[in-house]
Amino acid sequence: MPLDPSRAGSIVYAPDTMSGPFYLGVDLGGTQLRMAAVNSEGQLVSDLLSVPTGIDLGPDDLERHLGILLGRIRSVMGDAVTALGFGTAGVIQPGPLTQSDNLPRLNGVDLDPLVRRAFSCPVRIENDARCFALAEARFGGGRGATSLYGITLGTGVGSGIVIDGRLHRGATSEAGEVWRIPLRGAPLERALSGAGVVEAYRTAGGVGPDGIDAADVAQRARGGDAAARAAWISFGGDLAFLCECAVSLIDPERIVVGGSLSKARDLFEPELRERLGDRAACLTWAELGPAAGVIGAAALNIP
Repeated sequence: MPLDPSRAGSIVYAPDTMSGPFYLGVDLGGTQLRMAAVNSEGQLVSDLLSVPTGIDLGPDDLERHLGILLGRIRSVMGDAVTALGFGTAGVIQPGPLTQSDNLPRLNGVDLDPLVRRAFSCPVRIENDARCFALAEARFGGGRGATSLYGITLGTGVGSGIVIDGRLHRGATSEAGEVWRIPLRGAPLERALSGAGVVEAYRTAGGVGPDGIDAADVAQRARGGDAAARAAWISFGGDLAFLCECAVSLIDPERIVVGGSLSKARDLFEPELRERLGDRAACLTWAELGPAAGVIGAAALNIP
């Protein structure tokens, strides 16, 4: 049976998932670097491996982590991987990475030679939110849709556009860079992020320690904390604004929402759907869990 991609522990390899070819997917985000092998059906055929990242991650750290994770994959699969897809936050163009605010030490770094030093197979590099959108379009919540707009919510907000099975990148590879859309005098990401939830909670009168995060605010909201509930309602309204922008500009058949903050959708979905009205009919939730990024990265090479 296929692996449930929301699991990150040991898996039992089954005959129907272990028929090649195999593709390696890497998902580099603001909090974790994930890696797994994937088959042509979008199923994991290795453990979903991860190491923490963060704002202090530099190119040497990244290269070292890639080597460690690859070694763990090869200890199980040998050299059976056909190609590598690598997804990362930031704008992907020939040359240095740009606009990767959650991984600032990688801004200005040309990832292509760095990644190729770690892997001996063909390599393709893409924006991580586009990888998420591609995975959900082909294997997840957007299966069967001719056009899809994917939104991933976590350390920041990212999005990707898939039309007729192909990623839309734009003239300068900046399609989907919605984090900088102005909202109430600040970039949209200030509201649609984990830090944004915490800020909204404090603005609504919530109190808590310096280390409080969005998961804490969700727990407090479910416990009846009025400020926490207000923060998530505000989040739902701001997410509806982004969806309205997508509908107006792209008119997608499906909008798929995922990422770590979607775990709190019970707290913001009612506001989101109310704001969207009839347009909420195209809204659905991601199905691939934490593996979406690596599956989408691998899918860059899957025919």
